Amino acid sequence: MRVTATLLKLTDVTKRYAAAGGADGVSVLNAVTLEVARGETLAIVGPSGSGKSTLLQVIGTLDRPTSGAVLLDGKDISQLDDLQLAEMRNRQIGFVFQAH
Repeated sequence: MRVTATLLKLTDVTKRYAAAGGADGVSVLNAVTLEVARGETLAIVGPSGSGKSTLLQVIGTLDRPTSGAVLLDGKDISQLDDLQLAEMRNRQIGFVFQAH
């Protein structure tokens, strides 16, 4: 039996953006839970405005979730400072931006 290590794990990840002037904010991600094994291929698809880019920004450490946990290679990224996140992006994450 082959055991595959988890590369990425999201647990109850929520991302909420505050609105100007005290109005109700916008919840873009709501309790997202996801686990990706090392070597697994994944496609994130959905209609415009469904939160795909926000999810990728959270996974890619470009944005922090409002709540929940994101573990990348076993490390809780919420515990890392900006310099450590930059190093993680430099060594472990690759990006192909939609609009370049």
